[in-house]
Amino acid sequence: MLRQLGAYASPESLAAFTAADGANVADFCLSVYGGLGLLEGIRVARSSDPGFRRAACAISDCFVDLPHAGEVVRARRVDGGFRLHEGGDAYVELPDASFGAEQVSPTRDTRLRWMQSVIRCTHYVAGAGEQAYLRREDAPEITFVPRDAIDRPEEALV
Repeated sequence: MLRQLGAYASPESLAAFTAADGANVADFCLSVYGGLGLLEGIRVARSSDPGFRRAACAISDCFVDLPHAGEVVRARRVDGGFRLHEGGDAYVELPDASFGAEQVSPTRDTRLRWMQSVIRCTHYVAGAGEQAYLRREDAPEITFVPRDAIDRPEEALV
């Protein structure tokens, strides 16, 4: 990856990439952005943080992190229980269980209202795909900004 980036990035950017550390992709990217100085003055809020989830508004259309078969899975809340997607048209029905706000993640249709209840942003930059499904009526106080189109999309993975 580092050799490929050399064709696109400055030596300073490569140094930040090389020095980056993280236990997962999100942590690694935050480390790179920090190394580039892009996070100065920015508060990073992680929606997976239990405190963030507890602070968010209640939503009925959601996913819930539940123990199942020896691991934690993210199952969709449905009437009287949960549905775990196995791929394609296959689902596993899970029984109803109690859960707390720290286990809740929003669905695509409830995400904007849920996130905004904690972040209270004034502007939101979104790509065309995301703009097509965002429920702007859930956050009329936000100014939506279209993301710039990616020129040379064939190189977007790099």
